[in-house]
Amino acid sequence: MAFDLSAANAVLKEDYLPPVREQLNNDNPVIQKLVAKKQEATGKRFYVPLHYGRNNGVGYRSEGAQLPAAGHQKYKESTGNTKYLYGQIEITGPTIKAMRNDKGAFIRAVDSEMRGLLRDLKDQRARALFGDGTGKLATFDANTSTTTLTVDSVKYFQVGMIIDIISSGGVVSVAGREITAIDVANKTITISGANVTTVNTDIAVVTGDYNNEAMGLGGIMSTTLSLQGINPATDTWWKPNVLRNNGTPRSLSQQLMRQAVDLSELQGSQINMITSSYGIRAAYEALLQNQVRIVSPMELEGGHKTLEYDGRPIVVDRYHHSGKMYFLDMDELDLYQLSDFEWMEDDKGAVLSKVPGYDKYEATMFCYETLITYKRNAHTALEDLTEPVGY
Repeated sequence: MAFDLSAANAVLKEDYLPPVREQLNNDNPVIQKLVAKKQEATGKRFYVPLHYGRNNGVGYRSEGAQLPAAGHQKYKESTGNTKYLYGQIEITGPTIKAMRNDKGAFIRAVDSEMRGLLRDLKDQRARALFGDGTGKLATFDANTSTTTLTVDSVKYFQVGMIIDIISSGGVVSVAGREITAIDVANKTITISGANVTTVNTDIAVVTGDYNNEAMGLGGIMSTTLSLQGINPATDTWWKPNVLRNNGTPRSLSQQLMRQAVDLSELQGSQINMITSSYGIRAAYEALLQNQVRIVSPMELEGGHKTLEYDGRPIVVDRYHHSGKMYFLDMDELDLYQLSDFEWMEDDKGAVLSKVPGYDKYEATMFCYETLITYKRNAHTALEDLTEPVGY
């Protein structure tokens, strides 16, 4: 039978979906761990009851005294929605027609597009799962009528990325500008289009992503951000442990690391994974060398090798916030997932749909998920750490 549109749909569903899932689920140890213990959702909104208080109707009394007043366990419901990640490819009609007798040729033709989509989906997801749900890439300095803009960090930008500028009031003040150049040393980005002016409360996001991204570790480790419908300003128990130095960078030490572990353990939790930026990992390696300690790399599932602290893996990620280490109880984190990565199908089960007015077809891949925690104070953030020069 000739290779036609129906066969092309089958190739995308049968030949490409399993590899997509495998690669997306194993892009780094943190995400691999989360996906391995993901919670499958049945509705787009989740509800998680949290036990935050004991029965206080207890106490010692003297003989014959009145007994303590009855108390009760204290619970609060946390809630939220999954977030929606998409990626698309396009295939022209002539491409499909030209390969009508060769399934292998079609696979080769779309392979580069699929590999690019895989990389981009992995990249977007990895960045989001270290973010705070807002999509913030950086905060702008005060820039006046220019297209070369100074930011506090260029870590999350890429040449070709399309961004929006969001004002402090959450309004899109500049939309859809392409990043044409990045100067790492001077912390500037150059954008397309007319000159713009920014103030030091404006932020950059990927176009359309503002407040639409999945919750990540950055949000969970915030002491001020409302999370899962609970405001830590009023429910003070709903805060992570944070070790700061009032914004003044200080050297990493084993004493600080021990304190971070202990803060979580004092809450009845067990730290089983530590995450850091590349710079902080380098600082930890230097610390071991200074103390004449040789530590063999720990090997994790999937063949990942990593340093360890007191039997706990230290996992590095390029999207991890600079100058910080996160001490995590992974048993108190889950990836709440309404849908794993899947192809979007029409009512006839077809993956490829015609683009109106054009001789081409498009296919859309999607994933509905967000990161949740059952116990925010199970985790500890160690902040204001000095990274070596060059990071």
